[in-house]
Amino acid sequence: MNNKRPARASKFDIRDFFSRDNLPLISLIVLGIYALVAILVSGFVLQINFVVVCAMVVLEAALGACLNKIPLWIHGLVFIAEIVLGIMASQVVFMILMVFVYVLAIAFLFIWTNHE
Repeated sequence: MNNKRPARASKFDIRDFFSRDNLPLISLIVLGIYALVAILVSGFVLQINFVVVCAMVVLEAALGACLNKIPLWIHGLVFIAEIVLGIMASQVVFMILMVFVYVLAIAFLFIWTNHE
């Protein structure tokens, strides 16, 4: 006769979520939360139209996806170009927020493509 007890489901441990296996998911969640915060800050604090802000977030993420596999120094040129455009449009804070969307998109794609 088999006297083994059936395995019980263990309680959820938050440390299990923050493992190396979940790194792409965690980076995607960070990107999504930051994009939402950047949209809200740009809309409510900087008084920029939400349609423009959402379009810029999508464009920054698309730019990050298109330039995913280029050398690091070219990303630096993209950062500088975006800050210069922010200065020219008198929206430096907004463009700095958008640069971080680009950085997080690049980081997410790097983690996703290099994950085991």
